[in-house]
Amino acid sequence: FCPFDCDDSFQRRQLEGHKTKHCPNRPFTCQYCAHKTTYIRVTSKHWPICKQYPLECPNKCKQKAIERQHLPKHLEETCPRQVIKCEFSYAGCEVECQRQHMQTHLDE
Repeated sequence: FCPFDCDDSFQRRQLEGHKTKHCPNRPFTCQYCAHKTTYIRVTSKHWPICKQYPLECPNKCKQKAIERQHLPKHLEETCPRQVIKCEFSYAGCEVECQRQHMQTHLDE
């Protein structure tokens, strides 16, 4: 029987592998923030909200692993592919383009 009450069936010789690698109820620590609970809870409930879980930029810029908590700032301030309004929109300029192309627009 599984010591973590998971209802899986296996042979006694498979117990160690089950406890350390296969049991969904085995103790597990999030490798991003050190939150501790069970494997199934970390992977299904915690990772979707973990502030330190690495995400890919939705704009597919070169930055690949952005912590969830830093993604809004990345998009607002630094992502070269984020579409932004011209800094002269207050004066009537209606140009919107990727941040990486804005300097070209301003130089024109």
